[in-house]
Amino acid sequence: MKIQKPEELRQLAPDALQERLVEAKDGLFQKRLQHSLGKLEDSASLNQARREIARLNTVITEKVKGIR
Repeated sequence: MKIQKPEELRQLAPDALQERLVEAKDGLFQKRLQHSLGKLEDSASLNQARREIARLNTVITEKVKGIR
């Protein structure tokens, strides 16, 4: 999944954001599993996945509270 900027995420519908959040959490789980098995080649992808989840959570919260 391509990492998107917050401006791009804000244009999406809340349902689409929730779907992406579920996908991102699943992806993080898979990366953690690969890391524990020693098969993850790019360990920086763990940080990127966590940041993507945080980014999605932030945009979802903004939409719910009507901040942006």
